[in-house]
Amino acid sequence: MAGSEPVSFMQQMVSLEYKLRASPVAVDFARRLCAGTITGHACPECGLVYTPPSGFCSICVVPTNTREHEVEIADRGTVTAFTIVNPIQYRGQKEREVYAVASILLDGASGTIGQQRLGDVDLDRVRMGMRVEAVWLPEEKRKDSAAMGAGLASAIHHWRPVDEPDTPLEEFAEHII
Repeated sequence: MAGSEPVSFMQQMVSLEYKLRASPVAVDFARRLCAGTITGHACPECGLVYTPPSGFCSICVVPTNTREHEVEIADRGTVTAFTIVNPIQYRGQKEREVYAVASILLDGASGTIGQQRLGDVDLDRVRMGMRVEAVWLPEEKRKDSAAMGAGLASAIHHWRPVDEPDTPLEEFAEHII
């Protein structure tokens, strides 16, 4: 518009506080994770095992929120996909070194868990099919993560390779993202 004042910009830091409510299923998962156990829920109709559990099977649309549906999941699995991350430096960024995150199909689960930090491995040796195990935080450093979506990173520091043969592609191909 003719005669209007020029647009001015202002820089300002803004923060938001969230208060999340966790479901009873997420609270129980987080409690068990703090104790060093990964759990899932098995669907009574199709047999799919969800971890972290959500309390229902998204395929059969049936509840899986009681102890009879609960199964223990191994803290070992197969890398199905990975990304090498080169952190961009910005205000507040704590990461400085290049690292890898992966989707991991845990032994006993029907789906992958994503964004899991890999460690104790040269980045050029990370590969699909690689077998890994959890490196747990010391028990006193594990956090109750129920309000944060029951993430595994509140109890597991990273995942490291194990001395096992790689899982053949055909055994995890349907889990590649």
